[in-house]
Amino acid sequence: MKHVSVKRIAALGVLLAAASIVFIVESLVPPLLPFAPYVKIGLSNCFVMLVIVYFGFAQGIVFLIVKNAISALWSFSVFVLAFNAAGSFAAFFVMYLLYRFIFPKVSLVAVSVAGAVFSNFARTALAVLLMETPSLYVQLPFVCAFSIAAGVLVGILSTLCVKYLPERLTKLK
Repeated sequence: MKHVSVKRIAALGVLLAAASIVFIVESLVPPLLPFAPYVKIGLSNCFVMLVIVYFGFAQGIVFLIVKNAISALWSFSVFVLAFNAAGSFAAFFVMYLLYRFIFPKVSLVAVSVAGAVFSNFARTALAVLLMETPSLYVQLPFVCAFSIAAGVLVGILSTLCVKYLPERLTKLK
């Protein structure tokens, strides 16, 4: 395994703390789609995007595991862990693959939108599986429309962070 510097670990810790705080604040907001309470804007995905850009796949997976564990501890719910893990891992894999193999032909906004759509698709699929109710797929057009709007917002925030973060914070050897 590649050696990870103390600066990189510290930066990942700061990003993890920020993502956790944003998750906690966002969890206090009532569901934006009453028929799909697991759908959120997912502002903490801005930090996931930064981890993809600056740290790569392996450290991104570790970041997601710890982020999901913290969210489960905060909410005291196995269901929150299941829905967050399904959504965040689906989004991560799609965003990583798009960023790694297609970026800069597609923007970070497009990468974020794809991640948001796949995240909410995975969450809906999990709800169908747990509730044994295939009719929940009927809500997918509404969920995907919301995902596109949320993905654009997260993508713009991520783009601004990548563009305006000082170089000394992003060049972590």
